[in-house]
Amino acid sequence: MNKILGRLKDNFILKLISLGIAFLIWILVTNSNDPTHSMLINNVPINIVNEDAIDDIGKVAEPEGSATATIKVTERNSILRRLSRTGSDFYIEADLENLTDLNTVPLSVTCTNSAVTWDEITIWPTSLKVSLEDKVEQAFAVTTVPSGNVAEGYAVGSTEVLQGKNILLAGPKSLVGIISQVTAPFSVSGVSEDQTMTSTLRVTDKNGSEFTDAQMSRLELKDSNGNLLTNQQVQVAVKLWREQPDVTVRVNTTGTPAGGYYISQISTIPQSVTLIGTEEALKELGGVLTAVNEISVENIRDNISTEIDLTETLSGISDVRLPAEADPIISVEIQVEKSGDLKLEVPMSELNLENRPDDLKLVFTPADLLPVTVHAVRAGVKAISAADVSASVDLSACTGEGSYEIPVQILLPDGYELSSEVKVTVSASAIVDTTPAERESERLSSLLQPVIRAATERESEDN
Repeated sequence: MNKILGRLKDNFILKLISLGIAFLIWILVTNSNDPTHSMLINNVPINIVNEDAIDDIGKVAEPEGSATATIKVTERNSILRRLSRTGSDFYIEADLENLTDLNTVPLSVTCTNSAVTWDEITIWPTSLKVSLEDKVEQAFAVTTVPSGNVAEGYAVGSTEVLQGKNILLAGPKSLVGIISQVTAPFSVSGVSEDQTMTSTLRVTDKNGSEFTDAQMSRLELKDSNGNLLTNQQVQVAVKLWREQPDVTVRVNTTGTPAGGYYISQISTIPQSVTLIGTEEALKELGGVLTAVNEISVENIRDNISTEIDLTETLSGISDVRLPAEADPIISVEIQVEKSGDLKLEVPMSELNLENRPDDLKLVFTPADLLPVTVHAVRAGVKAISAADVSASVDLSACTGEGSYEIPVQILLPDGYELSSEVKVTVSASAIVDTTPAERESERLSSLLQPVIRAATERESEDN
């Protein structure tokens, strides 16, 4: 032992200097391989804690400014590279228990990476300026917002927030005062039976912008009984209804047409609608929806075209409604005819076309049957059919491209007269060059037209 101590004492100062030089060399080598730098991270959110410290005075602390801070970290490059540029590795806290008379709260910061110590972090600003506001509470109705498509043949019928139709929102007066709507969104994709969904509430301001996470953190969301909602979530009970297509719309009339006239037909566009509802309610309808909007036909002599809104009709029927995308407005056409009138339908193929231009393509409306209404001028005349009517139209007015409304000349058997003028609409357009095959098809069609007409006449005579 004495020998060892003696050797340590020999040249002790020289040995100490050697140790110091070795340490300096180690520092230089370390810094050259992994140098120390500084990194700035902006907009790191500030978390306000212990807000109940000012609850006793009925106030809440509202941050002034963006409620974010800038962090400067001085560390080795190997450590800095492992830190997130978004600041998620840092937690900045403003403890309201430390609120000063100047309404400022000192900030403290910690890092989840243990290699970064507090003395290597600089924060700016060092304190958060807050304003003390009155704490208010207000009730808001919750609007359910389903998204996605349920299983085929179903639709979302009714929804109910189990925590109550209204919820309570408490927070700074300035924040609660800009709330416009509270919604409960949830997805129903593929759902085929009644279910209870979990929804995270969303709050929208009066400009239509959704509250940020920072704004939501300033609010207390409670159910209608005052119980704090866990994670700002509610339960929504969803009931599915059945879809029933092809429900006939029935429209009733009031009054009586003018003397000698009668209602020949009442039609709607569309003729039927799709409804959704409970199975019991749809079964009770029996496939027919009778509109409550009655149309007056008192003393009318002409057809009536109008529109009715089915909203009022459906509002009086429980558990039945139109699909969300359906238009509740339907068109109604009431056709009135004079007593003794006979309505015939002459095939357009029987229409004689006079002075047809060769350089224009003509499209006729109607395309299939030409309605002709006739009236017997005296009693006892022989009944006639469409085959007894001769119809022709002079197309000399079609001098160029455009749309023309042209009267149709009608020849009737003795004892009958037209009840109203007959017209056709003709759309004229330039002829596009056709292929030889198309021209041959048109030629054959024109050659077969007399044969088709003769066959139609024979069939009418046989009938």
